[in-house]
Amino acid sequence: MDLVNIPALITAVFLLLVLGAVLWYAARVAVPLPEAPSGPPVGALAMERKIIAIVAMIAAMALLFLGYGFREPARQVQAQEGQLDTSIDRGIDNFTSLCFPCHGEKGQGAVVPDVTPERLAPPLNRADLRPTDSDTRTKEYDFIFKTIQRGRPGTPMPTWGQIDGGPLLDEQVNELTLMILNGDRQVMYQGKLATPWEHTADVVNDHVAQGLATLPKQPDVTSQPWYATLNPQQQQGVQVILQRGCGGCHTIPNIPGAQGTIGPNLGPHDQVPPVNQRPMIATFPNGSVPNNSIDDLSKWIMNPAALKPGTAMPTLGLSQDEATAAAAFLYSIGPDGTPGTAGG
Repeated sequence: MDLVNIPALITAVFLLLVLGAVLWYAARVAVPLPEAPSGPPVGALAMERKIIAIVAMIAAMALLFLGYGFREPARQVQAQEGQLDTSIDRGIDNFTSLCFPCHGEKGQGAVVPDVTPERLAPPLNRADLRPTDSDTRTKEYDFIFKTIQRGRPGTPMPTWGQIDGGPLLDEQVNELTLMILNGDRQVMYQGKLATPWEHTADVVNDHVAQGLATLPKQPDVTSQPWYATLNPQQQQGVQVILQRGCGGCHTIPNIPGAQGTIGPNLGPHDQVPPVNQRPMIATFPNGSVPNNSIDDLSKWIMNPAALKPGTAMPTLGLSQDEATAAAAFLYSIGPDGTPGTAGG
């Protein structure tokens, strides 16, 4: 039982006892005395009955309001849940109209159309964008909302909010944000109960079947010659990097569309050596995190904030195996930028 309801429960029990006592007393008063004259009661008896009726009505009204108070928190939660589902449904409508060509029909990310050189849009169907901690969830909401509203400089992500010249109202941006933030929530949409990303895939695939849309382009790495030279762990690392949209922030050699400029270039460039030869991680060459092994790099990938508080590098919610696989792939990049040529 919720402890905050104990005082209200005690009050309800007290009011029930008062009401019961009043009704019991009223039943006795209602019985006319043998010597009483016929007709309606008068005098003190009439006044007493009026007082009893008033007390009974006050107690009944107090119980009514108390019952409403008990019900109100649950009603508010139910109303909020219903409003959230409505917002998510509208977010699905907007995503399947505006966002899927870049971010994929099920939020898995894709190659941005009509952009040269080729760029990748990050996946949005990710566990790290669905935090359960309330503080983190608030921060992620603000991050997603502002990214949609204002775009991201240095990336193909455009401005969508009307406040910055885009086509969407703040409420539409809010609906898209809530859809992404609740990507694993079961919602009813067009008569089917599923997650928002399952709904977006259904809608886009239906549009494709009708000839109204085409599926977004996915980066092809498995057919490239260097991919076959990788060991299974390194190949897994390539898939992790693609699935997590690392190329949206980083330039990564030979990964199609991985031309991000927000984070450091992860290939050899200018006078900067490949990752496996960099002694420090983060803001090279003056990084603050040692990089002496694949294990060091995997710890950074898995939880960068734990090693460098305040870093812009997000925590992606990777497992230890996934982080190690991604690190193993990056360590395999040789001096000429070709994966699989540096061992690792």
